[in-house]
Amino acid sequence: MSRHPGAVKASINSKRRSGSGRAAAPRSLPDAGPAGVVGMGLMGTSITACLLGAGHSVACVERDPAQRRTAARRLLHLLKDGAAKGLLRSDPETLMKRVTVSGDVSVLSAAEIVVESTVEDVAVKRQVIAAIEGSVSSKALIGSNTSAIPVSELQRNAVYPQRILGLHWAEPANITRFMEVICGRQTSPASAQRAMRLARHWGKEPSLLRKDIRGFITNRIMYAILREAFYLVENGFATVADVDRSLRNDLGYWITFAGPFRFMDLTGIPAYAAVMKDLRPTWTVLRRCRG
Repeated sequence: MSRHPGAVKASINSKRRSGSGRAAAPRSLPDAGPAGVVGMGLMGTSITACLLGAGHSVACVERDPAQRRTAARRLLHLLKDGAAKGLLRSDPETLMKRVTVSGDVSVLSAAEIVVESTVEDVAVKRQVIAAIEGSVSSKALIGSNTSAIPVSELQRNAVYPQRILGLHWAEPANITRFMEVICGRQTSPASAQRAMRLARHWGKEPSLLRKDIRGFITNRIMYAILREAFYLVENGFATVADVDRSLRNDLGYWITFAGPFRFMDLTGIPAYAAVMKDLRPTWTVLRRCRG
């Protein structure tokens, strides 16, 4: 496939000038509203670090006593690491004075935004969201940190389903730019726009999914790649090392500065149309559906 090196190189240089994939230091505001996080595992801890860096006071809920005992130490480590790398403008020790860790959801009562970050299980998340709704005001936003669960399933039987949405973070949540804001069938436009504003305040470059779909954007595309990678190896077309090498040296070359649509625009859309027409009969998902 022919590509236009000049255009691609210019875009690479532009991306390099704009910085890495890490998030810019969040704009810490003294009037950032109180927030809450439920679940202080790996992601819950880094989400809390992100919220603290953005100026929120954060009430954290963790039912596991062992996780609760180590939460402050793990959180302080993240904050100190961010400060050392120039990604945090505030003093870590000072920020730690604005966090509370408890096993009781009642500490969330003042929160204006609560991020649920528990295990990837629909039943568990529904139970946690119900507990959150019983503790916060009717105006509080509730965001579920999920990688694939449709938000509409989490809205079932909720008291105020219009304020529930998906917040798909990347780990470590306190330094990455990625975030997907996902609307369920009952999510109000006002809640979605409020979440987008918060995401930008947190230093993210958020994408909005206006309709609910399992896996959202990145995971649907990533797992399509993984499906084809397995197919090529399982059927003897290439080794694991060959697949990794090819993707690293092609996809890895451009994916940090352009998404698929931008890259097609840079390198010639007609060429992609021709290749898609040629490849379509061999795509594994289509062949299996016909079989």
